Amino acid sequence: MIKNPELVARLAEEADAENWQFRSFLMCYCRLSSARLNTLAAQLGNDAAAQMECLDCGACCRETIIPLDDEDIAALAQATGLSTAEFRERYVRTTEGHEQAIDGHPCPFQEGTRCAVYEVRPKVCRGYPYIGGDIRSRTIGILERAQTCPIVFEMVEQLKKRLGFRQLHPRGRADAAGG
Repeated sequence: MIKNPELVARLAEEADAENWQFRSFLMCYCRLSSARLNTLAAQLGNDAAAQMECLDCGACCRETIIPLDDEDIAALAQATGLSTAEFRERYVRTTEGHEQAIDGHPCPFQEGTRCAVYEVRPKVCRGYPYIGGDIRSRTIGILERAQTCPIVFEMVEQLKKRLGFRQLHPRGRADAAGG
């Protein structure tokens, strides 16, 4: 398993076209039922997670937008000793979709690879990297996270192998064939 997030980002970028083909494969050609596919993906994701200490990586804190809800903001404000209004002014921005998010990349609460507010980290951080659930409907998000998270990258690569995707579509072959 590749644990270096910079290498994962580079390899995921190199595999971008292949990953989009893999998405098409999952949507149109993979004969596994959704239940079996989801179980397999969750197993592979859990296996990868067992090999990786997330707190030693921190790539998600450096690379992703972290949405917040009012409950997250209140907990973070309390943890930082700020009023909710002060916290909002200092650390929160509104995205184009009018959602609240941490203002900054990397997250201002990241210290090295660790979270300074880990015990009250936002809900989205608690659930990251979201390796369970319906794979087919979430493939785009999964492929986006594979560009940042070594766990998700490993899950996708192992899923390709287990489903025989590489044997059907070896790297470079689809590009050489014009697709």
